Parts: sequence; structure tokens; C-alpha cells
Amino acid sequence: MNPSIPPLRPPSMLMAVLLLCAGPACAAPAPWDPARAAALAEWSWAAPLAFDLPGARLQVRRFRAPMAPVDAARRLTRAAASRFDRLQFSGSVLSLSGVHEGRHWLAQLRPADDGGAGTVGLLSSLGPEERREAGFDPAQIAPPGARAVLRASSRMAGGTGLLASYLCPGPYPRVAAAVRRALQARHWRPVAAAAGSGEVAGSARAQAAPLAGEWARPDGGRLTVHLHPRADTVALTFWHRPKEAS
Repeated sequence: MNPSIPPLRPPSMLMAVLLLCAGPACAAPAPWDPARAAALAEWSWAAPLAFDLPGARLQVRRFRAPMAPVDAARRLTRAAASRFDRLQFSGSVLSLSGVHEGRHWLAQLRPADDGGAGTVGLLSSLGPEERREAGFDPAQIAPPGARAVLRASSRMAGGTGLLASYLCPGPYPRVAAAVRRALQARHWRPVAAAAGSGEVAGSARAQAAPLAGEWARPDGGRLTVHLHPRADTVALTFWHRPKEAS
């Protein structure tokens, strides 16, 4: 052996950990999916719903189990590992709750309405997550001085929607005129006017169309506008969808 070449040594513990983490073993764990849990294989699950709230994300999923609520609760608790540590009865409704890795979990189970031995229920989790906006900024349409009172987005099969409400100072005619100008400047048109014979935004027909109701954009976006006059303000609400669900 050439004495100038140092002998080979086994890799250190740190190197072994780095090699392991370079593979799938250190990949981020997938979110828990109850529909894939072996203990809940015979349960029926509806499509999940997700709602983005200020500073938090709510996920909701309905299910049906072919067993009584007490037995279903035991099965769900085992499948959910340490997500539930509290149990409560309220009439015929059995509730499970707990906190796991920064998310609050809640399950509600009750006897099926058809009189059988099955259970219907709802599973939800709430935790802080990064919000995904719908690509629509309602602050650009709300008139100057408007105060935001609600902002929430939801993700469902049809796409992401955004709900936003404002309190707008001033009389209704002035608020309505400002909102209409802002909508038309961003290429929104009342659905009733858009269904006409090619009139453009700002035309007499478009100006005569009610402000409250459905608006559309050429890119397929849809917007519902609600206005409710109050003593010295107007409550303005937007419900935006990137495109109409097919």
C-alpha cells in the first residue's frame, strides 16, 4: 500500500444522515387523507372543501360510515393517530376534537337520517397557512374611504372564489356611481347588458343596468355585487369567481 495515500474510512454519522436526506426518506410528509386510511376503507367521503380565511385555512369533508356513531368514533380516532383527544356528546351528536401539529381538528358524528345503523359526519381542520388569493383585488373597486370588514377566499372544484365586504361612507347614489365607474374601468360589464346586442361599457344600456347583481369580464370572470344602504354608509359586498363553473 502506498503510504502517501490515506486509508479509506467509513462515512461519518453526519454524512450518513445527509445521504439519507437526499432521498425520499426526508421528503415532506403528505397531508393526512382519511379517505386513504386502511381503517376507514369502507367509508364514503365527499370531495374536500377548503376555505382561506384571514390568517388561517379551513378544510371540511363530509363522510358516511356503515356503523353506529360510537363505533365510527373509535375507528376514526385510531385512524387519526393523535389528532383527537377530547370527546363530547350533545344530544345525538358525538364530537371529537384535538390539536395536532398546529392544526385544530373537529369531527361531528350522528346517526344516519335514513334510520339505518350507519353514521353521517363532518371532519374539519383549521390552521395557519399561506393564503392563495383569487387574482381579484376588491380594494380597486371599493370607493375611497371604504373600510374593509370581511375578506375570505374558498377553493372548491369550480375554482377559487373571493368574498369581500366594505362599509362605504356617503349616500347610496354617490357610492353606486363610484363603484360602477371602477367596474367599467376594469372591463366588467353587467351580465344583462353583456347579453344584449354588442353594447359597450359606458353605453346608455350599460349605464341603465342595475349595479347590484351579476357582472362579467371577457376572460370569463364573474362577479356578484350587493349594496345595502344604511344610515350614513353603504354596505358593499363582492363575490368573485375566476370563471363560471361549467
